[in-house]
Amino acid sequence: MTSGKNKKNVVWWTAIVNPGHSEKYGGFGYFEYSKKAWEYWCNKNDCIFVDFTEPVEKNLNEFRPNWQKAIFVFDELEKRNINYNKIALVDSTAVPHWDCPNFFDLTDDRFTSWRDMDNMKWVHESIVGYKDFFDGFELDSMKYINSGFMIVNKSHREFFQSLKKLYYDNKEKFMELQDVKVRKGNDQTPINYWLQINNIELNLDLPVAFNLTHLHRREMFSYNWQLDEDKTPFFLKYGYVWRFNGIPKNQRTQIMSQLWNSIGGQYV
Repeated sequence: MTSGKNKKNVVWWTAIVNPGHSEKYGGFGYFEYSKKAWEYWCNKNDCIFVDFTEPVEKNLNEFRPNWQKAIFVFDELEKRNINYNKIALVDSTAVPHWDCPNFFDLTDDRFTSWRDMDNMKWVHESIVGYKDFFDGFELDSMKYINSGFMIVNKSHREFFQSLKKLYYDNKEKFMELQDVKVRKGNDQTPINYWLQINNIELNLDLPVAFNLTHLHRREMFSYNWQLDEDKTPFFLKYGYVWRFNGIPKNQRTQIMSQLWNSIGGQYV
């Protein structure tokens, strides 16, 4: 392990192939575009890029990739002898702008994420669906975060270890809720409940430009038609990290491929 003075920030990038979902997702070719962009960004900002592609638990029906991303992050970094400072947990649907500012400098050493308010019907139904499991806890929906991009540090290790225990102790119940009863995501709403139950201080103050989700809902694929000479899509002009979620999963690779063909030359 490197000495303390050589600690670096880490981008923990999760891209685990679930063969059972290949047809549903139209394949996983989009992984490569997200990976190339994050590798470039990490090199530019003197960070360590760590790709989490081999699951710890091989049964992906019982341990979905998103759950493994969260509950094993500290174990896996320590197993790899990485002396980390802050950690950004990012999904493979995320692509950073080539000039994205270093968000690690903006966290104020708090658990940093962004409110998830792009599909409030989905969020509401998910919160209600998991409420009984968490003994009727009244979750503050205004502090409900998107778990596809979270920035943490060593002070949050205990939280994630307790989250791991929570999942192992209640795995069958979580599987029933996520696959049968609620069917609104898997890790995100339980993480939100667990954050608030444990009174984890959140930093929700970073601009939404760092986590532009549901690009189609925001009409971010559009451009200002009044400016004939500039047809740059809004997300390219105004976003720092683009999340290709919320779009039809079988179209994701095609859309991200078209994007990379257009802007890939910036990441060199």
